[in-house]
Amino acid sequence: MSGQRATITYTAPAAFLTTDHWKQVHAALLSQLPLRNLHWKSVSRPAIRTIQELPLNFVAADTVRDEHTSQIPQTLLERPLLSAYIVVCEDTETYKNTVRKQIKDWHTSTTQRKHQEWLIIHIVRPDTKSAGARIFQMKASVLDKIKADFNTDKRDRCVQLVWSSDQENPTAWADLIGKVKDGILSAFDMAVLQREDEVRRSEGQRQMPGWNFCTYFILKESLAFSFEGMSLYEDALDTYEELEELFFQVRREKTLTWFGSLISPSSKDDSAPLLSVTKKPYRELILANSISVFDFRVYLLARQCALWSKMSRVVEAGQKVVVFLGTFGRRLREMESELPPYFVESWTYSSALSVVEQCNAWAVGLEFNKATTANFNAVKGELEELARHQLDILGIAADFLPVQPPFSNSLPNEEKADGSKPKEQALDTISNLELRTALQDKDTFFELYVGLTNRAIELYASAGRRKFALRMHGSLAALDVVRGRLTNALQTYTSLPAHYAPHGWTSLEAFMLIRALDLHSSAEKPKDREWMVVLLEFLKAYVQDLGKALLITKEDHAAYVTSLINGLKDVAHSLQSDLTHLDHPGLAISISDSDAQLAETRDGVLLDIVVHNALPCDMPVDKISVVLSGREGVKLTFTEEVKSLPPGSSKLTVFCPSAPAGTYSLYSCQATLGRLNLQWLYIPQIPGKTHKPKRPPALVRIPKDLRALDVRLRQPQHIELGTPAKIVLVLSTGRNDVSKAMVRLSAPSGVKFQPELAELQENESGDTDTSFEEIDGAIVFFDIKADKTVQISVPHSDASAYHAMRVDIAVDYVTLPEPSITRSMKLARVVLTALPLAVNVEDFFRGTRLFTRFTLSTTSHQHVRIRSTDLRTTGQVESGVKIMKCKVQNHGIVTVTPAQPGRFLFQLDSNKRQGRDPLHLHITYRMLREEVESFINRAVKQALSEIPSAHVHQDVLAGKLVQALESEASWVELYGITGELIVPGLSSEDDVFDGALTRAMEVLEQGRRPEESDEDWRELVFPVDVPEMHILAAASLRILPNPFSTGSSTEKLPPLYAGQPIAATLTVTTSFGWAPAEDADHKSYVMRFDVEEMTKDWLVSGRKRGDFVAKDGQTFTTPLTLIALHHGELVLPKVGVSALPMSGVVRMGSMAVPSCETYQLHGAEKVLVLPRGGRTTFIVSMGDDDDNY
Repeated sequence: MSGQRATITYTAPAAFLTTDHWKQVHAALLSQLPLRNLHWKSVSRPAIRTIQELPLNFVAADTVRDEHTSQIPQTLLERPLLSAYIVVCEDTETYKNTVRKQIKDWHTSTTQRKHQEWLIIHIVRPDTKSAGARIFQMKASVLDKIKADFNTDKRDRCVQLVWSSDQENPTAWADLIGKVKDGILSAFDMAVLQREDEVRRSEGQRQMPGWNFCTYFILKESLAFSFEGMSLYEDALDTYEELEELFFQVRREKTLTWFGSLISPSSKDDSAPLLSVTKKPYRELILANSISVFDFRVYLLARQCALWSKMSRVVEAGQKVVVFLGTFGRRLREMESELPPYFVESWTYSSALSVVEQCNAWAVGLEFNKATTANFNAVKGELEELARHQLDILGIAADFLPVQPPFSNSLPNEEKADGSKPKEQALDTISNLELRTALQDKDTFFELYVGLTNRAIELYASAGRRKFALRMHGSLAALDVVRGRLTNALQTYTSLPAHYAPHGWTSLEAFMLIRALDLHSSAEKPKDREWMVVLLEFLKAYVQDLGKALLITKEDHAAYVTSLINGLKDVAHSLQSDLTHLDHPGLAISISDSDAQLAETRDGVLLDIVVHNALPCDMPVDKISVVLSGREGVKLTFTEEVKSLPPGSSKLTVFCPSAPAGTYSLYSCQATLGRLNLQWLYIPQIPGKTHKPKRPPALVRIPKDLRALDVRLRQPQHIELGTPAKIVLVLSTGRNDVSKAMVRLSAPSGVKFQPELAELQENESGDTDTSFEEIDGAIVFFDIKADKTVQISVPHSDASAYHAMRVDIAVDYVTLPEPSITRSMKLARVVLTALPLAVNVEDFFRGTRLFTRFTLSTTSHQHVRIRSTDLRTTGQVESGVKIMKCKVQNHGIVTVTPAQPGRFLFQLDSNKRQGRDPLHLHITYRMLREEVESFINRAVKQALSEIPSAHVHQDVLAGKLVQALESEASWVELYGITGELIVPGLSSEDDVFDGALTRAMEVLEQGRRPEESDEDWRELVFPVDVPEMHILAAASLRILPNPFSTGSSTEKLPPLYAGQPIAATLTVTTSFGWAPAEDADHKSYVMRFDVEEMTKDWLVSGRKRGDFVAKDGQTFTTPLTLIALHHGELVLPKVGVSALPMSGVVRMGSMAVPSCETYQLHGAEKVLVLPRGGRTTFIVSMGDDDDNY
C-alpha cells in the first residue's frame, strides 16, 4: 500500500482504441510522465507544497474495478483522481449525432463519483494550411460545442491536442499537462480535506468509551500513505510523528488495552532486518488489536526511516535507529527474564548491522557533501559500536572476556556479570547464525570482535571523530591483553594517552595509563624514560579524582602511589638527559606574598611561596625554582633546595642572589628531581586571542636595595668637543667585599665601546688604587672593598646622531663571603649623548680689538644653571691675543631656559707680533633637574636620619617628591629667586612614611642657594677659532664748520640749511692687526672707497669714489661737499671700502684678494637740516554772495 501511485483513467470509442493512431497517442502520453513541478495549495496548510516529481498510473477505465466502500480506511489513491475522455472528431454533424451522446453518458457516470475530476481531450490532426502555425490549433466548430455542452461551471475541463509528428515539443503538451495537474491536485485536495475531517472527529472522541487507538492509527495512516503516493514525504513523515507522539501520550496514560503484551518474540525476531515492513503482517495485527508494543514500535520506526530514505535523508534515519535501539533496548532489559536468553543482545546486534546494510543500500546513487558524508559515517560507526557492545556482554557471559573495563562498561547491570558460559540450549535461542557460531569458538569470537571494532574505527576516522576511534583502539589493546599479546597491548596503551589528552577525555586517558603501568610490570620491562612519562600522566589523572576511581582493584591507594613515586625517584636520577614535563597538577606553586623582602645581610631578595602536594604521599624534590619576568625580557630566578614535599600545602622561602628593583610578573615555576623538571608556565595571553589564560597573572614587587652592588652610567664631568666620546661607569659595591666583578657594555643602537682604552678616574675620596683589566671585551675589577665607588671612563664610537643612548649592562660578580655564588644582573641605562647647551658666536672687529659674544641656549626643555664661562687660550706661552671678560654687576648663577638664552661678552686684543693659539670656551654648568634632585636627596636623608623607621622608603619618598614636581611647574620661579622649594600637590595627609614626607618638605621649604652647593657641577669645553681679517677699515664722514676748518672737535657747527653747500671730510683708518700669519709681512694694500648715493637726501660733490694705498695704522683723508635736498634729520651717506687684488700674489689659480671689513664711525649720527628762509603768498577765496554757509 505504501508504494501506491495516483491513477488517471481514460475512456474512448472502442474503434479508436484499436487504431495505430491511438497507440501513438498513448505512447506519447506515457512519455510525458511522471509529472513534474506540481504546486499544491491546500486551505488546511498555510504553505504551498511543491511536488518535484509525481509518478502516475495511466490506465483504461474498464480495467479499474469499482468495488463497494470498505470499512477499513484505505489510501486516498485507491480510486482514480482524474478520468479523461478522448474525442477524435473533426465533423460537427458527427459530433452532434453520435459523439455528444457518448460523452454525455461517460460524463454522467463520472461526475457521480466522489473526489474525482474529469477532463475531455479533443485530438485533431493539423491540416496543410496550419502546418507552419503553432501546434495547438483551436477547431472552433467542434471544440466550442464540447465546451458549451459540458463546461457547466466556470472551470474549463476541455482541452484540444493537435497531434503531429513533433511529439517531443514541450509546447505541444503544455495546455494538456496543465489541465491534468489541476485536475489531480483538485481531486486530491478534496479527498484530503474529507479524510482530515474524519481524523479530527475520531481524535475528538478519544476520551469517549469505545475509542480505539489502533483504528485511529489505521485511519490516520491512510493519510500518510496518500501523501507518500503523492510524493509529499514531509507531510507523510509529520503524520507518523504525530501518531508516535499520541502513542507516547497513551502509554503515559497507561491505556494500552488495544495492544497485546510488550513483546511476543517469534523465532526470527532477534535476527530479522529491523527496517523491513514485510517480515510480519503489521497492519492486520494492528486492526486485530493484537499487535505487541515491540512490533508496533518497530513498524512505526520502519515507516519513518523509509520516508527519510525517499527524501535522501539517510543520516536522520540512522540517528533515529541509534536512539531507538538504546531506549527500547533498556525497556526490554526490564523484562529480560521473560525473554529467551540473550534475546536483547542478539536483537540489538542484528538490528544495528542490518540498519548499516540498509543505509548503505539507500545511499547508493546519492551524492553527499563533505559534512553529510562525515555525519553518515559517524552514524554507521555508532551502530557498529553498539553491535560491538553486545559482543562485550556475550563475550563476558561466554567467559571469553574478563569482567573488567573496558568490556564490563557495556554490562547493563551486575546480574549479567556472573561470568557463566552460555548453555547449548541458550545458544539455540539465538537465531543469528554468525553470532551463534562465534559464541561456540573463542578464536572465531575474537576475529568477529576485531573485525567489527576495526570497521567502527574506520567509520569514525572517516567521519572526523578521532576521539571515538581512539577509544575503540583502547578496547583492541584490552583484547590483546586477554589474548596474551602483551607487547602489542603495551605499545597501544602507551601511545593512546597522548591522543586523549588534547580532547579532555581524562577518564579514558587514566584507564589507558594504569593499564600501561600494569602491563609494564607484568612484562618485567625495565623502568626507563618511557615508563616515567606514562607514570607522570597517570599521576596527573589520579590527582584529578578520576584515576582514584580506576584503582578499585588496589587495596591501598596510598601505598600503590607511594611505590610508584619511589620508582619515579630512582628513574629520575638515572636519566641521561633532562626531561621536562609541563603543567603537572600533582604539584602547584603559588606566591603567598606579592611583596618580596630584602635579604638585608647580603645582596638578594627573598620571596614567600606555597607549594601544594596533591598526592597522598611525600613527593621527593631536589629544588624548587620560581622565575619572574620583568621589563625588556629580564628574568629573575628564585631557588630553594629541599628534600621532599609532604602531602598538602608547604610554605617555602626562595632566594634570588641579584634582583633589580621593580614590578615583575610570574613567568614560570619548576620542581626539579634529578633530571626530571616539572614546570608550570605563566605566559601572558597573546593579543587578539579570545581564549582565557590558564592561570591569572601574578605580580611581585621588589624593593630597591640601597646597600646592594649597583652600576650607573653618566656623562663625564668634563666634556670637550673634538675629543673621543666617553661615558663614565660608576660601580658602587654597597655592603659587598667584591673579589671579582665583570661588566659588559653594549648598545642596541650599534655604538661600539672600547673597554681596552678605559681609564680609572678619581672617586670622591680621591682613591685610584682599584685594579681592573679588559678581558674579552669586558671590564673586570678585582678586590673592591665594601662601601666603595669606582669610576672608570670608557671611550665609545660616535653617537652624535642620537639624543640619548641606551646601554645594556651585564654584571657578574662574586663576593668574598659567598665565593660559590656568582651573581648576575642585566641592567638597562639611558645616557644622554646630546650636549645640553648650544653655542652661537658673534664677532665684532674694532681696530686691534675684537668683541666676541657667546649666546648659550638649551637643546631641550630642561633649564640649565651656568655658574661661570671662561675663554682661554691653549698655548702654554704668552699668546698673541689678550682676553678680557666683560665685568657685570651680578656675579651670581645664570639660568638658561628655552625662552631665555644666556649671553656672555669677551674682549680680545691682538698682538700682531706674536702668534695666536686656538681658544676654548669653558662653561661650568649643571642641569636644574639634577640640582633639585640632589637637594631632594639631601632633604630626604636629613628627614630619614630623624625617623629611622622610614629608612627603607628612601627611594619611594624621593620619587614621590620628584613626581609631584614633574606634574606642575609653578615652583620653578620661586626656587630660582629664593632657593625655596615648595612641592605642589602634596600635603601632610599624603604622608604614609611615618612623617618623613612632611619633614622632608619642611627642609625643602627652608631653601638653599645654588651657590651653597659645589657638587654636581660639570664643565663643557667648546673650541673657538680666532677670527682673521687682512684689513680692518674705520670709515668716517664728518661735517666741517667751513671749507677751511681743520676739523677740530672744539669748533662749533653753524646751522645747516637745505640746498646749502656743506663742507665735509672723508677719512678711512686701516689696521692690519688681525691679518693671517702668512700675510703678516704685507705693509700696504690698494683699496677703493665709494660713497653711497643717497639721491633722495644728499647731493655729493667731490671725490666720491677712488683708490688709495692703505697702511697699518694710517688714515686716508679726502674732502667732500654735501648738499641736503630737504630739511629734517638726515643720516649721512655710508662709505664702502674694499680691497683690490694683490699684484703678484696668486692663490687657487687666481689673484689673491685680501679680506676686508669696514665699520662706519658715523653710522649712528644724524644731522639737523633747517628749511631755507623765504616768503610765500596764499590766496584764499571767501566765496560769492549767493553761497549759503
